[in-house]
Amino acid sequence: MKRLWAILALTAAVSVVLFFVLRARFAKDEVAEEGEKEKGSGAKAKKGPSDFAKSKAGLIRQSDLESGSKIDPEATPSGLGEYVALREKTLDKWKKTKLTVEWEDLSLAEAFGELATRFGLDARLDPAAASVSCTFRVDELEAIAALDLVTRMADLAWIVNQAGELWVLPKDKLTAYAPAGYFDFADLQGTRAAVLADRNAGVVHEPALARKLRDTAIAARQIRETDLQGFLEFVMQVAEVNIVTRPVENPPRVPTMTPLEGESVDSFLRRGLEPLGFTFTVTDDSVIVLTRDQLDAEKKETSAREDERKGRLDAERQFFKKPVTVGGDDMSLRDLAEALGRALEVPVVIDPTSWRRAARYSFKPIEQPAEEVIRILKKSAPVVVTYRDGKLWFLAPEELHLSAEH
Repeated sequence: MKRLWAILALTAAVSVVLFFVLRARFAKDEVAEEGEKEKGSGAKAKKGPSDFAKSKAGLIRQSDLESGSKIDPEATPSGLGEYVALREKTLDKWKKTKLTVEWEDLSLAEAFGELATRFGLDARLDPAAASVSCTFRVDELEAIAALDLVTRMADLAWIVNQAGELWVLPKDKLTAYAPAGYFDFADLQGTRAAVLADRNAGVVHEPALARKLRDTAIAARQIRETDLQGFLEFVMQVAEVNIVTRPVENPPRVPTMTPLEGESVDSFLRRGLEPLGFTFTVTDDSVIVLTRDQLDAEKKETSAREDERKGRLDAERQFFKKPVTVGGDDMSLRDLAEALGRALEVPVVIDPTSWRRAARYSFKPIEQPAEEVIRILKKSAPVVVTYRDGKLWFLAPEELHLSAEH
């Protein structure tokens, strides 16, 4: 009996060993057979790198958002980018300099001569602009904002030409002075302002200056009867605010006024303006004086623009649903943007920052809605894509706050 148990134990041990030997042998053959299938038919693709992701467009490889947001140092600037760099270099000192000036009926030639002498701010004047007079008082105002205010008050324009010179000129001479890229830049700034306005539609923003007008008492002497400009110059001086007036024919006279005890600048302005049919609005850096009719007209324009905005956004949504076939290997943002424009058969405008993004894209060119391509594009780079005025715009979101005038 003991001999029988020994035989059974030996048989069981041999069976276990044989099982593992055969299992190892067949597993090895199965792996080899699978490898031969991959080499021969290519029917089973190997797993791709970790930066590939499945989507409706097949296998997609693209930069992560952090690296794609950076500027590619090897990317050459666009023609528009070259003009922007030239313009920024010219305006650098105007943006860094604060002005405190008091001009009383000075010609612009005299006023800008003072800017050159006291602050080292160089500007050239067209002969038709040099003789225009201005009255202007500001305290610690950014020079670029003062330039805007002075030219706006005089119904003039300013421009940086191809030589990097800042010129002040009549608006009807812009074409004569404009360098290559200027009008493209103006369109870009206008589009930025429009996109920002879309974002802020319905959002009420009260400038800090408006609160200052309500909270500051106008501690001043009596002002005798004067014309409208004299009254506003008085307020500018004693309240230290910048005031811009819209052009009006035959401006009225303001009767003698004495500030009430503790009266705010806001109240004093309204008390002087409203009986004459005038009012004012407030921006971030100035008070805009205009007639009640002008304000009503602006409100109607604002309402019309809101209706237009809603219609345009709806049209844009429909436009981006169009099917396109776009794709390729190792495309830059500008490559992908231009390919999308060709597929949609519309001109493309890419702002200088987006033009030089380091983002890269590789994906299979299959038919899909344009909005899906835009979704892919945004995963690797910060960009705002909008369809306006028959053009496809690609904008750097961090630059949307830039003023359309600066």
